[in-house]
Amino acid sequence: MKYGTTLGVLLSFCFAFGQDTTYNRFSVDAQFGLNNPVEPMAAEYDAATLNLFHVGLGFRYAFNTKFGLRLGGGYDQFQERAGTPEFSTDYYRVSLEGVANLGNIMDFQSWTRRIGLLLHAGPGYSILNGDEMDANHILHGSIGLTPQVRLSERWNLYLDATTIVHIYQEYTYDQTERNLNRGVDGYLVNLSLGLQYNFGRNERHADWAVLADKDDHEDDIRMLQDRVSRLENDLKDDDGDGVANYLDQEPGTPPGTKVDTKGRTIEDDDEQILGTGSTTVTPLSGTGTGSAAMIAMVEQSEVKFETDKSDLSPSFKQMINSVATVMKDNPSYKLNITGHADDRASDEYNMDLSQRRADAVRAYLISQGVSGDRITTTAKGESQPKVNATTVEARAENRRVQFDIFY
Repeated sequence: MKYGTTLGVLLSFCFAFGQDTTYNRFSVDAQFGLNNPVEPMAAEYDAATLNLFHVGLGFRYAFNTKFGLRLGGGYDQFQERAGTPEFSTDYYRVSLEGVANLGNIMDFQSWTRRIGLLLHAGPGYSILNGDEMDANHILHGSIGLTPQVRLSERWNLYLDATTIVHIYQEYTYDQTERNLNRGVDGYLVNLSLGLQYNFGRNERHADWAVLADKDDHEDDIRMLQDRVSRLENDLKDDDGDGVANYLDQEPGTPPGTKVDTKGRTIEDDDEQILGTGSTTVTPLSGTGTGSAAMIAMVEQSEVKFETDKSDLSPSFKQMINSVATVMKDNPSYKLNITGHADDRASDEYNMDLSQRRADAVRAYLISQGVSGDRITTTAKGESQPKVNATTVEARAENRRVQFDIFY
């Protein structure tokens, strides 16, 4: 009962910390395979080169996308090689190991999207038990490599090769003699095939989170490139009258011609009457950034962010520079910056994250010469998603900052 309670507390602890703000941290794995007890063995005794049977179970917690901790246990049975004296020995072990995700450390995902590699190592406690001698309690260290294949967002298939080194193994593996050596004096090799299941409410496990961020960032860049391309086309002014082509109702006006906001020649130097009203329209100077079209362009612009990040990507700074130009050319304008987050993490965390994103854009605009007293910020957290879905693409759209110009 005591052990069941302890295991329950451990699992509850792991599950509680398995709910991360951006990716899943907790996983459980099971393995089955072969073993080879190398030494010590009594004279004339020998074990089969590859003994069947080994089983193992492990619980892993990822601190981040590169490092974690695994609590694992295993059972092995050793038997004689053909032509040698018979024996049968049971072996039980438990290990606490540090895990390094070499796939993420060495950026495997730059050339493959489904293959990973883990390195694990750490101390443990084992028991060697046979028919001839008392149970042998042993301290050990283990080190191993685990290539893995991503079958889905929840399941990984892996192959594990582990070497276990014993410190003061009192009896031989065949359990017929005392081992007279001291110190590091026992070696065991395991070769296993295993299956890992990833827990958590997020889409991906830490083992593959670098891939998720990479995909999200590529989507952001593609969307930004499309937006910049459309903006460049819309802002062309072939006749140089200060009105963009897409608004110009009278293209080809001679240089120096006074035009209204739609690019039409003004017959009266003092005013232009539009429709049946009596609104006086003052022609725009310079590039026309004060027009309604420019305001709309600013308010349709968005700054995107990587998962759980609030720092600006250099690829978005050109667009923010355009917003700064509009604000400096129109000193009567004020700007509100609204930050948003995707649905991963708690409401409180996302509210703080969206505020930091809005503050980062505000700080950059100020650094470009826009007065800080003309800029306000608002945090919306995950409360106003642009796309109401939980796919990678939808979450990339929702990690954003938007602009609103007012007088």
